[in-house]
Amino acid sequence: MHIEKNFFDNIFNTVMNVAGKTKDNDKARMDIGLYCRRKDLELKSHSNGNMYKPKANYTLSTDQIKQVCHWVKGLRMPDGYSSNLSRCVDVNRGKLIGMKSHDCHVFMECLLPIAFSSLPAHVLNPITEISHFFRDLCSTTLNKDDLAKMEENIPIILCKMERIFPPSFFDSMEHLPIHLPYEARLGGPVHYRWMYPFERYPYDMLLFNLPGIIQKP
Repeated sequence: MHIEKNFFDNIFNTVMNVAGKTKDNDKARMDIGLYCRRKDLELKSHSNGNMYKPKANYTLSTDQIKQVCHWVKGLRMPDGYSSNLSRCVDVNRGKLIGMKSHDCHVFMECLLPIAFSSLPAHVLNPITEISHFFRDLCSTTLNKDDLAKMEENIPIILCKMERIFPPSFFDSMEHLPIHLPYEARLGGPVHYRWMYPFERYPYDMLLFNLPGIIQKP
């Protein structure tokens, strides 16, 4: 569950260009100049000598960022499906705050492709594919053939993303999804192993276990 949350945070903060949290910062652009052949993303210099960062095709414009924030603020989810996401939106700063792991899980699997539908197709498609990957992985029933196909597809999806995002986008968390289909094949559906119920309903879990705790000597 934390792999999915960290993956979501990196994608969302980079596409929304959230200051201090985006992986597309000045140091990342300097690395592109050293290690990648992507001239359109390298730092440029003004006539006065100051450096500036050209807009990347994987980031939204200011107007698009506000549209996404207003869209999330107007969302109404079924009762118990997620927390009230409208409370997590900071329209002025163009970011989401205070989201729990389960909220990121819902956004990653259901809302991310819709929120970023204004991105170019070659950027949106890999984001949609990684969203579908996590959604299929979290299915209530898992088929061995589907898991084998996911094991084949996830390296290709990550390679597509490596051609879009800067090298700094990819830390250890972005490579761990490669191992998740194999883990699901060994451990079964993830619903029996994740910690979302304990995060979302800690008070109810305490009441459920309270009689056993009291009876202990």
